[in-house]
Amino acid sequence: MGSNLSAFLRDTGKLLHIPAGLAFLSIPVIISYKEWFALWPFAIMALISVAAGQLFYHIFKGGEETSKGLSVLLVAFAWLLISLFGAIPFYGISFTAPQDVYLQLPVFNTVVNSFFESVSGFTGTGLTMLENPSQIPYTLQWWRTFSEWIGGIGVIMLASLLLKLNHDDERLYNAETRNWQIPDAPLSATIHKIWWIYIGYTLMSIFLYYFFGMPFWEALNHGMTALGTGGFSVTSNSFTNYSTEIRGLTVGIMMMGAIAFKIHYLLIFRFDLKKIVHQTELHYLFFFLISAFLLLLWLYPEIAFIDLLFQAASALATCGLHTVDLSVWPMSPIFLLIVLMLLGANGGSTGGGIKTIRFAWFAKGVWRSIKQLWYPEEKEATVTFNSEVKEPKEMRNHIQQAANILFLWVITLTLGTFFLSFMVGEEYTFYQILFDATSALSNVGLSTGVTGAGMPENAKYIISLMMWLGRLEIMAIVILLISPFYLLRRKFSNRGESREKESQ
Repeated sequence: MGSNLSAFLRDTGKLLHIPAGLAFLSIPVIISYKEWFALWPFAIMALISVAAGQLFYHIFKGGEETSKGLSVLLVAFAWLLISLFGAIPFYGISFTAPQDVYLQLPVFNTVVNSFFESVSGFTGTGLTMLENPSQIPYTLQWWRTFSEWIGGIGVIMLASLLLKLNHDDERLYNAETRNWQIPDAPLSATIHKIWWIYIGYTLMSIFLYYFFGMPFWEALNHGMTALGTGGFSVTSNSFTNYSTEIRGLTVGIMMMGAIAFKIHYLLIFRFDLKKIVHQTELHYLFFFLISAFLLLLWLYPEIAFIDLLFQAASALATCGLHTVDLSVWPMSPIFLLIVLMLLGANGGSTGGGIKTIRFAWFAKGVWRSIKQLWYPEEKEATVTFNSEVKEPKEMRNHIQQAANILFLWVITLTLGTFFLSFMVGEEYTFYQILFDATSALSNVGLSTGVTGAGMPENAKYIISLMMWLGRLEIMAIVILLISPFYLLRRKFSNRGESREKESQ
């Protein structure tokens, strides 16, 4: 076996230890609420993950650093593996817990529902099989929350902090759709700073919720999911029954999660306000939020001011928490929320969607093309980003990458919506199906009622696939799918070259 592949499989073995660590960190919840029936499912997940991880680690002795392509594949593979293992507690506890106490637990008696909930959690989406999350054990409420919190920052970010992988750390970091690093510092310094920011903001969010009157358990869970821009809640109606003050606070926490870690770093560790106000993607983020809020106020004035702002922020930050029943909203405000979910959060934040930075580059690319029509042929129109005039090569690369992602996103959303509409039948309107498909692909978690335990099994797998695609921003999955064909072609090409040389 090639050394590159061996190193890839050895790193896979290392990553397989992560579910065991997450299970260990869940033990305090089991003990606190005396839910001893949850011990065995978590223990089984931990034992299987450690056994499989050790097997891979010791069999494949790859010592070389792997190629860039395999780094991208490892990231795609890691998100799938963590979701598969994460389904074990849902499925196991549905059998070990007393059924007459936890009325919603039978939902997870099927593998597909358990897998769906796990994928939704670890991708930071928040679409759910549950009608009332308060009717499951505290341990599973925690597991849903914890998976979203980990998903918000990223599995590879966790692995880079704890494990020494054969893959180049920078390649893995970039493959998980992050591209900012602290200037003139090792990547490890960036990763540590991001973790400090994330943990600090999480603790602050939990404290603020508790201070404003939210019970501690709800404050703990919502502090983690709101900042991680995930849509899971531990209440029956998300944030519908909370006070105006808590709803307003949540808008701030969701937007905090939607802002790039780079900007938080500039604020906390550099206090460079001048540089912050020049960040182009921050301008776009708040322009989208304010514009959408004003449009919603015009389109749907019957809804309370704070609820319109809450839903606009939840859609744009790709958080998925809600204060109203979206299934009864008219088509025009629903369409606006679809647009916001597609636009998404800043790049390098906990949010999903196409990302505001890509829309910014795409918009500037369109404007540059218009300007170029009026320039002489020998002069190239420039683009200003973050108040800096970009070099032509860098500018073209950014515009091209933005166009590529936009194209892939539109194609994927079109196909996903088509298959989902075919599978759920005529029960829902097209815009409801489009809404939930967009929510899945953008890792949001808002729903108009299409997603639920009663939907067809194949539709659940389609939405799970879309959540996975969206978390990896599609490109990594495209590489994963075409890589076997590319590797086979390269193998046969190398054989042909070798024979040609031998014949000479």
